Amino acid sequence: MPETRTKTFCRLCEVNCGLEASVDGSGRIRGLRPDKTHPVSAGFACHKGLLALEVHRDPDRLNAPLRRREDHGFQPVDWDAAIREIAARLSAVLEEHGPDSIAIYMGNPSAFNALGAVAAGIFAQALGLKRFFFAGTQDCSNKFAIAEILYGSAEIHPIADLDHSGFILMMGTNPRISKMSFLSTPDPVGVLRAARDRGARVCFVNPLELEDLADVGETLQIRPDTDVYFLAAILHEIDSTRGFDEGLAKLGNGEDPPTIRNLERLREFVEAHPAERVAEIVGLPADTIREVARAFADADAASIHLSTGVNMGRQGALAYWLAQMLSLVTGNLDRRGGNVLAARAFPAMPMAEEPPLENSKWGAYRPSRGSTPPGSLLVDMIEDDENPIRALVVIAGNPLLSIGGEARMREALGRLDLLVAIDFYRNATGELADWALPAADWFEREDLNFFVQGVQRVPYLQWTDRVVPPTHERREDWWILSRIQQEMGLPSLFDVPGDDPLAALWNGRLAEGGHSVEALREAEGGVVVLPEAPPGGFLQRVGRDGGFDCCPDALLATLDRAAPIFERLEAEASDQLKLITRRTHHMLNSALQNVKSLKTPAGSRTNPLYMNPQDAARRDLEEGQFVRVRNEHGAIIVELALDPRLRPGVVAMSHGFGNERTPGMPVAQAHPGVNVNQLSPIGAGSFDPVSGMEHLTGIPVEVLAS
Repeated sequence: MPETRTKTFCRLCEVNCGLEASVDGSGRIRGLRPDKTHPVSAGFACHKGLLALEVHRDPDRLNAPLRRREDHGFQPVDWDAAIREIAARLSAVLEEHGPDSIAIYMGNPSAFNALGAVAAGIFAQALGLKRFFFAGTQDCSNKFAIAEILYGSAEIHPIADLDHSGFILMMGTNPRISKMSFLSTPDPVGVLRAARDRGARVCFVNPLELEDLADVGETLQIRPDTDVYFLAAILHEIDSTRGFDEGLAKLGNGEDPPTIRNLERLREFVEAHPAERVAEIVGLPADTIREVARAFADADAASIHLSTGVNMGRQGALAYWLAQMLSLVTGNLDRRGGNVLAARAFPAMPMAEEPPLENSKWGAYRPSRGSTPPGSLLVDMIEDDENPIRALVVIAGNPLLSIGGEARMREALGRLDLLVAIDFYRNATGELADWALPAADWFEREDLNFFVQGVQRVPYLQWTDRVVPPTHERREDWWILSRIQQEMGLPSLFDVPGDDPLAALWNGRLAEGGHSVEALREAEGGVVVLPEAPPGGFLQRVGRDGGFDCCPDALLATLDRAAPIFERLEAEASDQLKLITRRTHHMLNSALQNVKSLKTPAGSRTNPLYMNPQDAARRDLEEGQFVRVRNEHGAIIVELALDPRLRPGVVAMSHGFGNERTPGMPVAQAHPGVNVNQLSPIGAGSFDPVSGMEHLTGIPVEVLAS
């Protein structure tokens, strides 16, 4: 039989580029290529997305349920036996200790799994669970929290209008590497070059000189974890020289602008941060800060985008709020060329009510998205809680490597009554599991690009059928969770009417936008391009009590932290090194660690510590030698690599490594690298109280010869 071509889309990142898979007569995927006919991605796809086929074919994949043996090895077991035993053990824990004794940890891949993500929520609801950890507290829950507090929904994120903006400020992102989280656009470098060509100014704010984007825009090499004070100084300068009122008047488009409440709270905060005061802290001249502020305010239209390099600092929520305020007070929020509300296939889900603070013994926190505790409290909630977690279900995640405190995490996971890991591989966390369950991959399940609705530069909705049926004993995440619920005697997705869970779960929301799963299945390529959403009226729609509250009370906890953190930064030694995360072309968190083609001399065999040559010379260190990196949280031994593009005083490492004890991923184990998150804090003081975001970048360290 001849090969057939099936249209699908990538689910490694938020861009969701269109792909074409070729399937031979025996039902095996033989090739994967960019979809040149896709109406949005138009033949663009990065090499990481195309490597998804290597993951699909990887002989090291989990292919059957594995149960831990007494000798700590694993043995294959059939699904009925696995489900029966897992359900019995969960039921016993639930009956004896209550729902707080069971937790879920959900990794980033679930954001690209329309059925799996919903099924996890249904699973938690059926068991009455409140401890629902997700990887967002390692990379983006600051954005969810601020969106809830300001706009009433975690799903509302005004995006930079790259096609019409005259000044584009991009903080904590390298679009060549990471494709811009919360701003979904294929070929982002090409889009920014087009903006440059029409006269827009692009300004990157990053401790790393983005020299490969020098033709696109300039880089301001900021000191790590000081973005809040840079933004505050910009706002101070604008208020002092241009005035917030002048900017707010633009929001009226010639009519009365919306009423803005609590603007004085914003003014009070930024008044304490003039450019002269923050210059030394942020590592940029006061004149540079002032010039950027005036250029942003004076542009016909200006936009701002913040990404994970800012999110993962100590004050990611405060930084994201200040970004919204910068757009607001310059008249660029909900205005063409500024930060706009992209069209959506279905309306944003409103927050029911402001969640009360959780007053844990490690500090109060506001649960992001209603129920999410900081991941950096997982260990303590297992080891030192009045009602400790005794059973943990990990779905498409790897908390052992993605959360700080690996040594304590390893011990804590080992003492659980039950640890279940659902994944493609038996990863580092799965090696500690009682049960490792094989998940179907992207090509083996039906899906929707649901997560990116509202953050797409060119908005569209796409459905994909499974390209091939799941091979071996792999099962979809929703099926695994639902079978466990069913065995426990609880309602599950098997109880929905008919035999179409995707339609049963998504048709309700899709109908609000005039769509349906059935119609998408009939659409050309499964794609529906959405009509443009014209700017205007947003603040009036989300305003409450007679106006838009730009600084609600829920923000006060993070506002109050800014001054003492600033004082600690002022008191730091002049030669204090700060460790940041570093993304590369050859890794994607821990997801691609077992891909052979990436483990080449030019690839990601390991993750060295990058350091500016000036810093190395001051410490008598040389390229290629092994160094000891330490702080109050831990110590690691790692190879040194020199990079003059790094700002002096900054060192960088890629996360997702540390697989020396991961035999289930032998390629990764052969090139294990080092888990940099051993240097990250956990427990009290490790998270932002407003969003639960963990402190994973801009961390003080000392580097010595090993």
